[in-house]
Amino acid sequence: MCVVYAYYYEGIAPMSIQAADAQQPTLIQEEYFVVTDPSRAHKVNDALWRKISDEAQWRVRCAFFSGAPERFEWLLHYVILGFKLGGAVDSHLQRDEVLRVHKIAREVSREAHLLKGFCRFEETEQGIFYCGITPLHHVLPLLAEHFADRLMNESWVIHDKTHHRAAVYNGAECAFVDVNPDTAPPAVTGDEKKIQGLWTMYFNTLAIEARKNPKLHRQMMPLRFRGDMVEFK
Repeated sequence: MCVVYAYYYEGIAPMSIQAADAQQPTLIQEEYFVVTDPSRAHKVNDALWRKISDEAQWRVRCAFFSGAPERFEWLLHYVILGFKLGGAVDSHLQRDEVLRVHKIAREVSREAHLLKGFCRFEETEQGIFYCGITPLHHVLPLLAEHFADRLMNESWVIHDKTHHRAAVYNGAECAFVDVNPDTAPPAVTGDEKKIQGLWTMYFNTLAIEARKNPKLHRQMMPLRFRGDMVEFK
């Protein structure tokens, strides 16, 4: 959002956009650091739904959480085009920036939707509920919003082991923190182990051998999610 603001109000037209922690300096390009300013970001974000549409605002947000390294350039060009065309921008799928933003927004939204059902919280000895995930995209904010609404009276942690980040909720507020890659998951309670054993037994007993369909099973529950699910451990 602040890059879009810099483009319109400061005349900055970047050839490439990189996150500060992934910056790769070159000899032929002048560097310009865009400082995050919440007031500027909110101003641009409000303009998205007023001048384009709610759907465009949602797509920009989802695409921003993508793991695609080129997402910043695609988003900038998509927003610039959107401010020119208004709500009609999403019908211009022949434009590369529109097609790519649609694609990566769908991927992020789908992964977040699946993880809302595949997240497995474990009661730890510290009295909090812990969930470890290994997503492809930076979907932690989307999941945190969902579970802050569903588990609003509990204290919980969702640990993104791919990107070494965690959402920490204390029953009232949510914060995002960096996590050391070497940090081990917290120990679970004895009752939690018993419940997990019962859940695994139920999961295995429920399966009907004659009706097994591995292909459909993989479609509904992709293999990459199973390592963090109790019933597959």
